Amino acid sequence: MQHDKIITEAESKNDSLRPKISEFPLPQLGGRTEQVFFGLPQTAEFAQNSTLDALYLHIPFCTSKCHYCDFFSLAGHLDQADAFLDAMGRELELQVSHFGRVAPETIFIGGGTPTLLPPVALARLMAQINSAIKFDRLTEFTVEANPNTFDAQRAKILRAGGVNRISFGAQSFSATELAVLQRDHHPESVPVAMNIARHAGIDNLNLDLIFGIPGQSLADWDQNLTRAIELESTHLSCYGLMYEPNTAMTARMKRGEFTPAADELEIAMLQHTRDRLGAAGFGRYEISNYARAGKACKHNINYWKARNHLAIGPSAAGYHSGFRWKNVQSLTRYIDALNTGSPVVPITEIERLTGLARWGELAILELRLNEGIVLQEFQQRTGVDALAILHALLPRYSALGLWEVRNSSLALTEAGISVSDTIFADVLEAFAQAARGN
Repeated sequence: MQHDKIITEAESKNDSLRPKISEFPLPQLGGRTEQVFFGLPQTAEFAQNSTLDALYLHIPFCTSKCHYCDFFSLAGHLDQADAFLDAMGRELELQVSHFGRVAPETIFIGGGTPTLLPPVALARLMAQINSAIKFDRLTEFTVEANPNTFDAQRAKILRAGGVNRISFGAQSFSATELAVLQRDHHPESVPVAMNIARHAGIDNLNLDLIFGIPGQSLADWDQNLTRAIELESTHLSCYGLMYEPNTAMTARMKRGEFTPAADELEIAMLQHTRDRLGAAGFGRYEISNYARAGKACKHNINYWKARNHLAIGPSAAGYHSGFRWKNVQSLTRYIDALNTGSPVVPITEIERLTGLARWGELAILELRLNEGIVLQEFQQRTGVDALAILHALLPRYSALGLWEVRNSSLALTEAGISVSDTIFADVLEAFAQAARGN
């Protein structure tokens, strides 16, 4: 969930305002087998001495589709796991052949539910990864897991494959709230799964939690935080419930089956999260993410810093030197494209951000971080003075107490975090105006 949420925010946050320097229409031909895909961006156009810092692999299988989820996942279809892993292995080979054998700092396997794969398939996936990459720089290897699909056998396979971090989709410790979200696990499966991970030697453990669930009170949310603290997790990702288009949750809301949480309650929950977790020794390093000392998610920080990453699997999105591309969002078409005599990476979307369009996006990503935009570092990387670009916004938002320049960084305040979407839209517009010469 974490990866998908970050990538979605990077791609579509205020999308109508984000200036796109170039977009390429996808050729459409008649039949499925005639589909033409884009090629990977040419490495000759990448920044010199640039590195690929992260690798993401998307496993789309789930036991059921959660009602709030709009990421690419499929209930069932495990009968296609072998064909899928055949395809994923070929995509790894193609990307390594194109980019060279990469040595990422971080790996993240997300979904979907990667731990839904049978143990034999999970071991095969670990072997594919280990044979495709160098481990010289690797410091963090995360796998997402549903507590219901995590057992000692899978934990042992993951640890043997180099995994040192598990992100559990807890979402809530209330059976009632999990039922509202249509989650398929019981709250007590979370501590069981965490203990299994620790016994296997994996003790860097994240819990995903959701607040603003219909019917949830501030006291209910506090109970979730208290339970997460008691379980001694090292990292907590706390997201407000989003009503995304084309999800069952949104359809139920529109039918009047429940009333969404009030904005004032969600803001109170956000502020309470900071206070409660801070008192328990968790530092907030990003709007929705909290960690104990030294346990911030390095992989996610790579995204918020817009560092280069490869992505493998259906719907997975890669990034390098301003190029961004995304694979086909279809299991069948993904398998068909790669399990042929002439396999291709099935890229259906590609664009190149250049100049101020690229740096405006970097600015809003870094503003999500507690440290904000580190001004000198930003200028050294981009050649752009962020304060000069944002000169018209600075006095207004400073006077409102929504952001501040501190320790040579421009960072959101607590009040600013509550209205961050508006601030991000204005920051993107400021960069767009500068690009137009206004």
